[in-house]
Amino acid sequence: MKRKLTSYFAGILTAVVLGTLTVSAFAAGGLLTLTVSPIRVMVNGEEFHPRDAQGNEVYIFQSQGTTYVPLRALSEAYGLEVGYDARQNMASVSGSVQAHAGNENDFLSVWTVKEKPVTGYGTERIFTATYSGPLGMQGFKEWWKSFDLSTIERCAEQVAADAISSSPGGQVTMYFDYQGRMLGTVLAEGDYIRGNFRLADSWIR
Repeated sequence: MKRKLTSYFAGILTAVVLGTLTVSAFAAGGLLTLTVSPIRVMVNGEEFHPRDAQGNEVYIFQSQGTTYVPLRALSEAYGLEVGYDARQNMASVSGSVQAHAGNENDFLSVWTVKEKPVTGYGTERIFTATYSGPLGMQGFKEWWKSFDLSTIERCAEQVAADAISSSPGGQVTMYFDYQGRMLGTVLAEGDYIRGNFRLADSWIR
């Protein structure tokens, strides 16, 4: 279990030390008092706000180089089930992390499309489609890999077709990116429209 949890939590990014405070907790041999640095944590690209069983927000903190995060809240953020055996004074974590499986509607809805003002390209028009969904880097990679290449290209072609339908004509190039990383392109001219997303393989697959 320890090995599995390590792999589950390896993608957590900690950042922004906010200050220090003194907290007390019960250790195996009695009361333990620590001077700690509260921090913020991102889980799959979203800020993580752990709460206790009563719904109260609890601290995430560092002490002597170790980050302490509430087990239940973090596990549940990964879709895991946490139990507690009072007789043995033992917590347990079970289940497996499920990749965020995508569908075509998901794909079509998570792009912010803008036309770039360009000169010297004749009748060519340049668009950018930037990922605007909630997923952090690792979550995005898993989501992207849940599609086969033909589905990605077909959906991207639809995104491009929707963007240019109100003003057809000329040659159109649409670049797709995630946080500045190029995913691929769609070229369109007349009735021809074709996507190419093999570039994403170099850093995703």
